[in-house]
Amino acid sequence: MATWKKVVFVTVLVAFIGLSVFFTFYSIARDTFEYKYTEANAEIGQPEGWMFFGFNGNTGTKEIHLDYVRDKKGQNPDETKPLTSVGSFTIVSDEYVEYIYIGKDLKYINEDSFFYLKQLKAVFVDEENEYFCSVDGVLFSKDKKELILHPIRNGEYVVEEGISELADTYDVPEGTEVIRSYSFYKNGGLVHLTIPSSVKKIGDMAFFSCGGMWTVWLQEGLEEIGNDAFSYCGSMSPILYIPKTVNTIGSNAFFSCGAIREIYMGADSEQGLELGENWRPKSIQKAVLFVAPTPEYGKTLEDAMARKDVLDGEAQ
Repeated sequence: MATWKKVVFVTVLVAFIGLSVFFTFYSIARDTFEYKYTEANAEIGQPEGWMFFGFNGNTGTKEIHLDYVRDKKGQNPDETKPLTSVGSFTIVSDEYVEYIYIGKDLKYINEDSFFYLKQLKAVFVDEENEYFCSVDGVLFSKDKKELILHPIRNGEYVVEEGISELADTYDVPEGTEVIRSYSFYKNGGLVHLTIPSSVKKIGDMAFFSCGGMWTVWLQEGLEEIGNDAFSYCGSMSPILYIPKTVNTIGSNAFFSCGAIREIYMGADSEQGLELGENWRPKSIQKAVLFVAPTPEYGKTLEDAMARKDVLDGEAQ
């Protein structure tokens, strides 16, 4: 090896090791709980006040209380400093937190504040809170029109508490209008899902990588399906029905939904629909490539359900 190549190799190696050591010590040095005072951001609805913005989890932290600024271990709440908001990507890919408690003063939670909490069972909200509420451990807006977060382990919680006998089933409550982005993100234990006709919008990545979900019938009344809303839901029904009321389907909405073989559209044609790039699943193999099914327009939910019954009968 030439001398200059050796110098470059050694320099890159030393730099890599140095960065690894830096980030390791930075992670260790970070406080478990981090807060800051923020100005109001009217554009996103974030109020002025104390924000919970950083969390460095550990095996001993099973609960998080979002009521007041606390010390770096999440203890000794300072009641002169009520929390009003939670920042973006504050608790990410945590392995240990099981319960989150929201205080009466919290007004704003970013849609990606609680991102992929693998052991989270339930979120509870102080009854005096005017912005949020909890229904069987699932986080909603106070008026229950927006489903904000369905904890990944909520099925276990409802069984443990005697609320339900089933851990793999969830019925979105009637009256819900928005299923927020990331709300069911990577919920691998969810198998049976019911979405009511009151739901108008399903947010970006709302059901991303819910690999165990089977039949998901979308109801008339739904208007918008977000980007990657159902990406990597590989077990979905071979029949996908898109209601006539839908006017927007985001990019990659059904990416890698390999079980979908046919798409039934309630609309009479593609005209008037806002369709994102690669919204259809590439699930039909032709030669060495996989291609997306061609949508059939002018169909009804009843048509789709009847077709699925036929396919189920052929499979037996």
